Amino acid sequence: MSNTFNIKRNDTKPYLAVQIKSNTGSNVDISNGSVFFNLATSDNNYTIVFSGTCNITGSTTGECEYRWASGNTNRSGNYLGEFEVVYNDGAILTAPSDHSLYIKIFEDYA
Repeated sequence: MSNTFNIKRNDTKPYLAVQIKSNTGSNVDISNGSVFFNLATSDNNYTIVFSGTCNITGSTTGECEYRWASGNTNRSGNYLGEFEVVYNDGAILTAPSDHSLYIKIFEDYA
């Protein structure tokens, strides 16, 4: 999983595609759960800006993508992101677990 993702304000592509791995580097099986993407402010408050459901593209290999919805990228700035796997038995796994995912929404000119 890359540490940085860049997108322009008001864009909905490219999708944020990731492969969720354990802290030992192995692929995480996400076939028995749902995956959510959380975007938060990068200040010390870590206020959640939004949370959305991801599309699972490879359930046994931990592959998923967040497809930006209208309004998700309407404010330029620096943000933090994380993926949260909620398993059917109630267990939760957050990725990345050892660093932050930096999301940069650049200003557009239109």
